[in-house]
Amino acid sequence: MGKNAETRDETQMREGTQRTSSQVLDMIGLKGKVTEGGPLPLKCEGYASDEVEQMDHPWSIYDLPYEELEQAYEGMRTKLPAKGWKVTQDGPDESPAKTPTLRADAPDGDYAVRLQLMDNRKDPTSKTKALIGVTVVSRCFRPS
Repeated sequence: MGKNAETRDETQMREGTQRTSSQVLDMIGLKGKVTEGGPLPLKCEGYASDEVEQMDHPWSIYDLPYEELEQAYEGMRTKLPAKGWKVTQDGPDESPAKTPTLRADAPDGDYAVRLQLMDNRKDPTSKTKALIGVTVVSRCFRPS
């Protein structure tokens, strides 16, 4: 038997995820290129109903020198807590590249963010030499 999820308005959750993404972009404070797209629903696992989903908004900021991206990424370690976010992970991920990863939960508990500092400068096949990958997700909910 799985967990239960609160019923929420899907449009409001999509808008909240987009708003949270914009706030994170403002905190990062860079004026590079940003990938397009918006929040999309994804199924949540481990719930009593198959109708439980979350909003998922992956994007990245790129086309800036690695040093600028690194400085902005490092700055998020203090900017997120200063805005009431709770940092839940700060360190390399478990990939072979040991990508620097920062995860935090929003003050309201409805959203979370994952930031990753990607360094592709040594990869001759990569079109993007460096970027900050960002994923904002909402809490799991049952659409109303």
